[in-house]
Amino acid sequence: MPVTFQTSTQTPSIWRHNPVKTGEELLRDSCPDEFPRCKKIFHSSFDKHPPNPTRHITPDPNGLVNALFHAYSSHNHLTLRPDDVWTSILTQLNFYINAHADELRSFFVAHEDREELIVVADEAGTIVDVDVGKMAVQMTTLMQNFVIDEELRSWFLPLFTTTSENDRIVAAVIMMGTLQKYFTYVMVTRCGIPSVTLLGERSDWVDLLAKLEKIHTFGEEPRLFASLLKPVLEAFVASFDHPDAQQTKDFWSKSVHHDAGSGYSHLSGWVTAFCFWDSEGKCLYNRDGLKLSKNVFPRIDTKDIPPAFISVPVKVKDYAAGRFYDTFMVAGLVGIEATSTPSPTKPARLELNTIRPYSGWWMYEVLGEKELEARKHSLQQAAATRRRY
Repeated sequence: MPVTFQTSTQTPSIWRHNPVKTGEELLRDSCPDEFPRCKKIFHSSFDKHPPNPTRHITPDPNGLVNALFHAYSSHNHLTLRPDDVWTSILTQLNFYINAHADELRSFFVAHEDREELIVVADEAGTIVDVDVGKMAVQMTTLMQNFVIDEELRSWFLPLFTTTSENDRIVAAVIMMGTLQKYFTYVMVTRCGIPSVTLLGERSDWVDLLAKLEKIHTFGEEPRLFASLLKPVLEAFVASFDHPDAQQTKDFWSKSVHHDAGSGYSHLSGWVTAFCFWDSEGKCLYNRDGLKLSKNVFPRIDTKDIPPAFISVPVKVKDYAAGRFYDTFMVAGLVGIEATSTPSPTKPARLELNTIRPYSGWWMYEVLGEKELEARKHSLQQAAATRRRY
């Protein structure tokens, strides 16, 4: 239990330093070197515990040392937690380790340069919606996979009887900062699907899952393909059984992740299980993406998303017309159909707010070689004209 003891006979003084009212004011006055480059605060510990009349918080760049100093010199009672002392120790170590990063590298990590670590938000939403504090703690779990000391993370993150969620977030960010010469950190938010409707009966989706068994007989790559599809289709069935479960929401939130930047655009998530081969049959699989049920789903360039249709030549002997034709049949998922789902808040207003894959097919007569070349030339010219405008 806590202990209180008297260290002098001085009469305690009243704290007369002014408090701040917002997290922005606290950043401005406590961290004057950081504040000038702050464009906008997305999150802070004050989102959950904002300063208010019952909490009197005075800005200070070193809350431990100066609390001790003021308590001693101005005769204030002092309250300390082990978390406060540990945070002070960690910030000191941060300064030393960053100043001696090269000579300490072999103590902390085995890799060269900086390893990029990526944490994806559990829930869909923008930067202002997701829990970045939680993501910081998750980042330390990724860091542990690359550091030599197996106990480094548990050593960094406090777990005293006084430790709060906020204390562990603070320690996690300090751990990230302490090892920043060895890692770069990326936090990724997810877009989200407002709702999902699985048509048909549960038995249909069970039958679909059962169809994977035959794929295993087609060879090594098809076996891997089926193994990636299995947890996805199992989760489809589970969505019928537990539509409101958090596990179901988590699964659908991991369907798609789009990572884009200057010169690149990558797609990951379990949707890439349906992008195992390109149209030439070349395997696109890699182990760089989402892990789900012991499977790692690939990350692919969006320009490499394979088509979901096929074409096949068919000779038509039209005896009724006395003609033969060279044709192709094309079939697959060749579009996205938009429909309206009434909003609970605006039932009378119908908007195209729901989409589904569109399945279709064609048969067309094949052009002769000369006609084909002329058609290609015409299409190229039309495309060039569109680009100009």
